[in-house]
Amino acid sequence: MSATPTLAPWFRLLRLPNLLTVPGDPVAGALLAAVAVSRAPSASAVAAVAGASLCLYAFGLILNDLMDIETDRAERPDRPLPSGEIPVPQARMAAVVVALAGLNLALIAGRPALHAAAVLAALIILYNGGAKRIPVVGALTMGLCRGMNLMLGALALGAPASIGQWLPVLLAAVGLTLYVAAFSALAAREMATEKPQGALRWLPFAALFIVLPAVLVASTVQHPPQTLLPVAYVFLMIMTLMRAWLLGGVMYQLQPVSATIGGHIRNLLMVQACFCLAAGLRGLLPALFFVLLTCIFPRLAARFYSS
Repeated sequence: MSATPTLAPWFRLLRLPNLLTVPGDPVAGALLAAVAVSRAPSASAVAAVAGASLCLYAFGLILNDLMDIETDRAERPDRPLPSGEIPVPQARMAAVVVALAGLNLALIAGRPALHAAAVLAALIILYNGGAKRIPVVGALTMGLCRGMNLMLGALALGAPASIGQWLPVLLAAVGLTLYVAAFSALAAREMATEKPQGALRWLPFAALFIVLPAVLVASTVQHPPQTLLPVAYVFLMIMTLMRAWLLGGVMYQLQPVSATIGGHIRNLLMVQACFCLAAGLRGLLPALFFVLLTCIFPRLAARFYSS
């Protein structure tokens, strides 16, 4: 028997394309923190927090579908849990396993990283436990999950000596929080009869328009660059902002809201690439890798939905 039919429901439950966007948060956080403390991050610690973030993200997705199973039976009966493709007890066990795995992987990177992972897990439980049903609060909690995911990577290098030292890290975390909160607010109205109009659809672009330049300025002031990486950063930033602009404009008008949300999720890879370039030369290869993943994302999204 082929393994694909067995794994396909899990790939749909875990929204496989989205998983590509998860490790980049802690990797970018670790690289930005490394610039602040003038110390290269340990490869094992970065790998551990990247694995922890994937496990905790999977925990959040499984918990989300477990909590929403009655709603999905009415609105999305083809989802893996309401359709019976994945038994509910099996999904519960998987949620416990990946949550514990995420916390244990974070511990490998040190106690500060474990504390960040614990806060992230608490935010995930808070979101799925009821915050997502509260306007604004739900979107902000989702954004905080992403911001804490970036902080998870930064704390793999230990706690900062001062807040000012970590200004680029904090700006990146705030920017990620605002961007994800903005398109999560749109996603909350995904099932509405009519598309949300007005300023709401432009909030993701506005968040990036403010934060991406701020991260570049903060990082270059703190550590003046020795290469042409700021030029590459500006080019990549413009590409990222153009995507966000199109997703708020013409693409928003032409495609379903779910496709717009998928586009913003894909754009997270470009945002992560920008943050990596802001960290200097050691962030160049990770940035190129995340840009490459933006080409793989739509191929997976064609088979497994991301929203």
